[in-house]
Amino acid sequence: MEEIAQHFETTPAAVRDRVRSYRSKLRKREVVADEFDVVFWREVKKEAEGDEKVTFLSDKGFHHAWKSELRKLDGRALMAIYEATRDFLDSDPNRRFLDFPPPKGYDPLAMERETKRSLEVISAVLGEKWEEEKKRSKGDTKRRRAPSRVITPKRSRRPT
Repeated sequence: MEEIAQHFETTPAAVRDRVRSYRSKLRKREVVADEFDVVFWREVKKEAEGDEKVTFLSDKGFHHAWKSELRKLDGRALMAIYEATRDFLDSDPNRRFLDFPPPKGYDPLAMERETKRSLEVISAVLGEKWEEEKKRSKGDTKRRRAPSRVITPKRSRRPT
């Protein structure tokens, strides 16, 4: 309750009152939780736990995905996404304005800013994949260099 109060700049007592009020409304069926609510709060929880939603490009257009979903992709797919997103940003004539803070209120470059942030997330995921691959390949070379026993094929004893 204290963390929620701090985030919403209110008191823990006010948060408790609102929670009680909402529970009461749910019981009285004044408010009905539907699928939208479930999805919304599931996504809020994911973001609170550090999973980010990113916007990126592919050869088929713009897409949205969670960072955890990007981690499931292989290196080639991630690299294709990274390159398509980078190419989009490189071709944007307003790219130089992305280095400045957004204006108050309406940000005409919001999509480009989101895409630029996504490029950083995708790059980090690619780095994680690279490190995993290095560890895996080091483990493979150790096993290849020092096998526990050598297996030689047996010759057939059948007459030719």
